[in-house]
Amino acid sequence: MRITVHGQSSHCLTDEAHPVFFLYKEAKISVDHLVVEVYDEDGARFWKSGHLPFSGQIVYDGIPLAPKRSYTVTVDLFNSSGLTDQGTFTLETGFMGSEWLASWIEPEQKKGVKEKEIRFHELFAPNPEFFGGHERLRPCQEVVKTFSLDSKPLSSRLYVSAHGIYSLTVNGKKISPRLFAPETSAYRDILYYQSYELNGILQSGENTLSIILADGWWIGRIGISGDSCQYGDTLAVIAQLEMQMPSGELLMIASDESFQGRRSSIDYADLFMGQRTDFLYEPGELRSCRLLNVEAENLIAQSIPPVIEYERLEADIAINRKWELIADFKKVIAGIPDIEVRSAAGTEVILDFCEVLDESGTFLRNILGRNKDQQDSFICGNGNTRFSPEFTYHGFRYMRITGITPDDIIGLSARVLGTDLEVRGTFSCSDELLNRLQENIRNSARSNFFSVPTDCPQREKAGWTGDMVAFAPTGCFNFHLDAFLTGWLENMKAEQKEDGGIPVVIPNYPMQDAHQKSTGGSTSAVWSDAAVFIPWQLYISYGDKEVLRRCMPMMEKWVNYTISQCAEIPEDIEQRSESEQRWNEYLMNTGFHFGDWFIPSFQRENRNPFEAAALTKDVVAGSYHALMLETFLKILRATGDDGHRIRTIHERLRHVRKAVSECYVSPDGRVQGDLQGLYVILLACGILTGKKKQHALERLINLIRENGTHLDTGFVSTPLLLGTLADNGEGELAMELLMTKTAPSWLYMVEQGATSIWENWEAIRPDGSAMPSSFNHYALGSVGDFLYSYIGGIRVGEAGYRKILFSPLITCGLESVQVEVESAWGIISCSYQVLDGTCTLSLNVPEGCEAALKLSGYETDLSSGEHHFTITSDGTVQKTGK
Repeated sequence: MRITVHGQSSHCLTDEAHPVFFLYKEAKISVDHLVVEVYDEDGARFWKSGHLPFSGQIVYDGIPLAPKRSYTVTVDLFNSSGLTDQGTFTLETGFMGSEWLASWIEPEQKKGVKEKEIRFHELFAPNPEFFGGHERLRPCQEVVKTFSLDSKPLSSRLYVSAHGIYSLTVNGKKISPRLFAPETSAYRDILYYQSYELNGILQSGENTLSIILADGWWIGRIGISGDSCQYGDTLAVIAQLEMQMPSGELLMIASDESFQGRRSSIDYADLFMGQRTDFLYEPGELRSCRLLNVEAENLIAQSIPPVIEYERLEADIAINRKWELIADFKKVIAGIPDIEVRSAAGTEVILDFCEVLDESGTFLRNILGRNKDQQDSFICGNGNTRFSPEFTYHGFRYMRITGITPDDIIGLSARVLGTDLEVRGTFSCSDELLNRLQENIRNSARSNFFSVPTDCPQREKAGWTGDMVAFAPTGCFNFHLDAFLTGWLENMKAEQKEDGGIPVVIPNYPMQDAHQKSTGGSTSAVWSDAAVFIPWQLYISYGDKEVLRRCMPMMEKWVNYTISQCAEIPEDIEQRSESEQRWNEYLMNTGFHFGDWFIPSFQRENRNPFEAAALTKDVVAGSYHALMLETFLKILRATGDDGHRIRTIHERLRHVRKAVSECYVSPDGRVQGDLQGLYVILLACGILTGKKKQHALERLINLIRENGTHLDTGFVSTPLLLGTLADNGEGELAMELLMTKTAPSWLYMVEQGATSIWENWEAIRPDGSAMPSSFNHYALGSVGDFLYSYIGGIRVGEAGYRKILFSPLITCGLESVQVEVESAWGIISCSYQVLDGTCTLSLNVPEGCEAALKLSGYETDLSSGEHHFTITSDGTVQKTGK
């Protein structure tokens, strides 16, 4: 059995007095009840649960945990034969609101330079000022504390946070694989701190704590606009070291004026622009740090898994026709280089990064915008020089190396970085292109799950909410995202506006908010609906009912905000149809909305994406208002609402659906705008019924056929497209679209050599030329949900897979499919092979779960265990064994 807290399986830091434990048992173990016990480090029992039914989620219900203590959690599983399994977990508590004795301190330093404001429409216009400008950057700082101990501590714990990002060593040793601490968050309300155990590192005699500080998200360039100093213009640190000595004394070293600082050998480090290190730099004089009058009330124990290095990639190195030295790491990643060279002291080596080469094999800076340099450099020291930046990361596959020859390179690899997430599900099949698509989906997700779910690792590195709405079902199949997304939702709660509005980027960087408002508003349907959709996804995927309770105030405020937005009257109301005037209070036809963003045909014709937004926003916003209300209704029922709100929301939902249908859809099913995506959205959101629904489906099919059996769906509708077709009896057409190999299609990307998911369907054109766009956007990877839920056939019957629905699309044309998903109850699997028209189907239902199999014309209930079926070409189903 595996126990996790905040997504971590062996040890977790928490500020919660009543944490939630997540349990994962083996599939074949039957459980009648379980018993949870919690002991502190002195052996005192804090809680014994008594007999509890097995659940994937246990809320600690004992004496409130105390600050800065270590606890051992044991879980015993029992059945009629007695103890059947046991698990142990170590839980550490943080400050839990208690006072820090340490103070915020800052070393002497130049202030960060605030970038001049630019208007939104200028962000992607070619501008020579957008590249370079490293003179605006400033050195990283080192903060040092040297102290002496009479003896080795029996135990020790160091708590650290920073304005900026930090890396620390104790007695010259790195003490954690963690990177980019304290990571990004809604800094005004949530600033993470981390805890480190120093047992075996501290020694009798002199000890030195060294902390390197860099700009990170606090000062550095972030977001689409590449703005700086969004939270401050100076670096600072807070550190508190507590040591239990053999004498029984609790010895404490807390950051104050006795800590000293100086500039480091890192000339500058910026998340976007890159890092430059001078290995010939001689450290300067240490000077006392300055105390800051800053409270520690926003310091919160980091509850999400840390950013780490999780993979290494070797490179092929070649010189192209333009005499560029290019390293190819074989796939597009988020990461950093690790290069060792033998060159004369003082040699400057420059490293430039990109995701794609041009059609002639020449280095191509594929990202437009201000401060998107992605350039590292270093000055070689004496002897061999090894460089791997700690305070920047890049989105790249290729690295151009300037200043040395291939013979000077001793070692070269890429360190692939991201939040430390456990794999949850697998998909494979007989078609290698689909297998590569699955790999690309997973790769782009890992590249962008970087402290928060970012939209790309090179241009923005921002937590766009719409991307996660699109990808959440796929993401929750592939990874254990419960802790990661729960932490992101805490930031969303912190960033929610007083009126209930949810910004479209979380954390809501100040300049991002300003740019969004300049286009019409800081919220948008679908994007801001993440406040409801993501908690619900976590509940159905993992059975996490606690996240619904914790997010309920945020969800209620957002629902009320949308209702008040519907009550607003458009300025052009008199020019609108009579039906819109009559139904106005149920339509979302005011404010800013992205609509069905990034429609392929609009991209191909170089039309402004805001044109697609203007054309589609009313239908999309109205339809998604209905879908959001429907989801909120499910949440109210799941949390045991008393019924009044359920009745109120249900009545509103009924009116919203009718309003959207009457105002935007003609009696013959023709939708205002007449675009593929609008039909998909109306069908998926339950707006249409009867003949209108049938006519709309027929029109959607005709539009697809008229487009050469190619999709022309935008950002919002693409995740819904294939499933909507399959749900409406058009599974064959859904498979045709999935298997299409010309643009726009998923397999076009694969056949063009993609190792990730692109932002733009035709990021590489058929002639081999590359567009200036991101090659690592995970949103279009939302098709992974179709791979798992439809082709693989594993669907949620009851939250957390307590009940399972198997409904594989065995007529999909594939010779074999294998899908697995880990639930709290064990591994759920579905596999089938088709030979000469006969399908052999195998299913596994974990012990303690219920399941049903639903195929065309056949349904049956399944008990726990393995089940085998044969389906002949005429649809006859025969059970062949259990």
